[in-house]
Amino acid sequence: MRKRNIIAAAGAATILLSGCSGSGLGMPGSPAWFATTPQAEQVTYFRNRCVSYGFEPGTPAMAQCIQNESISSRGRASARANAAFANMQNSQPKTTTCNRFGNTVNCTTF
Repeated sequence: MRKRNIIAAAGAATILLSGCSGSGLGMPGSPAWFATTPQAEQVTYFRNRCVSYGFEPGTPAMAQCIQNESISSRGRASARANAAFANMQNSQPKTTTCNRFGNTVNCTTF
């Protein structure tokens, strides 16, 4: 019985840790993926995308497609990161200070 539990635990650990085997972090095209995935793996990813578009491997059009896909994907990742940062800044609580001078009230939000 104990041996069966040890084998089951080892099998569960193997299954859980198998998700950690990739060399890059994040989804393909994400800022984390660009930062952690080796250049060769990125080129392979974009090459496969270009082949799915119908480009022939080894042609100048294929090289141009890989370059365009890489540039546009990095641009989209950067735009998503900038939008997330802006949303984070806009979600911060604001402080409003009001001063009253006679019948006049001036309020400032920081």
